[in-house]
Amino acid sequence: MLNFDVSTEREGDSALVRLTGDLDIQVAEQAATAVEEAEAGAPKLLVIDLSGLSFMDSSGMAVIAAAHARALDAGRRFVIVNPRGGVRRAFEVSGLDQSIETVDELAGVYPPGSSGAS
Repeated sequence: MLNFDVSTEREGDSALVRLTGDLDIQVAEQAATAVEEAEAGAPKLLVIDLSGLSFMDSSGMAVIAAAHARALDAGRRFVIVNPRGGVRRAFEVSGLDQSIETVDELAGVYPPGSSGAS
């Protein structure tokens, strides 16, 4: 049994993709599809919430890196929420923490008083 779930939300000009459990090669395609579907609406902001992710291998990192590259090409703001523990460490080792905007909690993505995905 796989320990993975993905959900998406869209509000205004932003899209939120929540990934929970273990993001590995078995579910990387499912995660990539969810991100690409969120991108299809051409949001100005794409947020990927990793706060519920307990593990991510290199295939998961590739999903995030590819989404980040597409965001740069599209002029879209791209934010990662709260990679924890080993997931955060993977970002640090890969250097992605230096190029991808990261916040500690979802509320940190949206300026006070703005509406955003919740």
